[in-house]
Amino acid sequence: MATPRKPSLIEKLSKKVFLFIWFFVKKTNPNTARRLLYWGITDQAFLTEVPRDPILQTQALGKTFQNPIGISAGFDNSFKYNDELVRIGFGFSEFGTFTYHKDRDTAQTYFLPRQEAILVDLPSWPNPGIQYIQKQLIDRRRLPHIAGVSISSSLEVEDKDNKEFYTMLEQDVLRSVQLVAPYCDFITLNLSHPTMPITNLIHVPFQLASLLRTMKDHIQRHAPILTPKLVVKLPLELTDASIPLLADVFMQEGVDAVIIAGFSGSKSQKQRLGNSHMKGFVTGRPLMEPSTLLLSKFYQATKGKLPLIASGGVFTGEDAYRKICAGATLVQIHTALLFKGPDIANDINQKLALLLKQKGFKSVNEAVGSQYF
Repeated sequence: MATPRKPSLIEKLSKKVFLFIWFFVKKTNPNTARRLLYWGITDQAFLTEVPRDPILQTQALGKTFQNPIGISAGFDNSFKYNDELVRIGFGFSEFGTFTYHKDRDTAQTYFLPRQEAILVDLPSWPNPGIQYIQKQLIDRRRLPHIAGVSISSSLEVEDKDNKEFYTMLEQDVLRSVQLVAPYCDFITLNLSHPTMPITNLIHVPFQLASLLRTMKDHIQRHAPILTPKLVVKLPLELTDASIPLLADVFMQEGVDAVIIAGFSGSKSQKQRLGNSHMKGFVTGRPLMEPSTLLLSKFYQATKGKLPLIASGGVFTGEDAYRKICAGATLVQIHTALLFKGPDIANDINQKLALLLKQKGFKSVNEAVGSQYF
């Protein structure tokens, strides 16, 4: 195992100054804090060589991940920080979410420090458009690590039962698939936005199955050699009745993994945070328990045959370990990075490795779903 390079005194001081400024800015101006964080992860003061523990190597999606901790879509929607995310300890990255047409709507973001949560009023998916990211991917065709692209559709419709809408939606999604399939390791169909019309697909299983089938064919056609895997991201609020139906659709149509779960738009969740009067969706620590419960239900519905990626409320190595034992093969974070700073992935990985060893596991894969046996 390679010994990490020790930062110089100047680098250590630079890091302390950054963390000091960022700590206070994030309490008053979340958007400025995010921009500071973008700068921070590119600063050479942070780890440039991450120690790799063999116990963290994870087999998933036909690849070997150096560790199971990834950054979820939403942090980088312009594909600017690919190398930097690896350097600070992430095992994989997901970029986006992208739509075929660019959308410049900005999200109003509120940090809730006491709850380690974020309330974000997100009317759509702000992004520069899939054609922009295609150019970025082509320039970085040989990615130094495992990277995926999250896509969705911003098409609006008044009548969600309109069959023509589903035809247009499919065409919109497939145009995005065609542009990025040759250049990434996995493509995520993001159905996690609580109010976007495309999310209605989770309530229309036969339409969802048709779209997934067509996406698989399209991916194979446009990337026949290094074929990216197909992943689906679900919202947090699913009924118990819908879980086995969706699980059957995903397995029948050859979906390679499912991300559980996205935002919470429930009024009860905001009431618990004392922000029921504010518009928006919750992310962060409050989603740990409900998202882990949904993860557990999905793992049991699929009998462990469909790889699951946990998202929602992970802040510590203990959190990541719980997700893995509940059925997750991989784990994504986002809000924790904004609250804890650029060392978060390394901190989680070190604690996760220690827990796996203490519990007698030889690998992450061995621990997946272990709470059931």
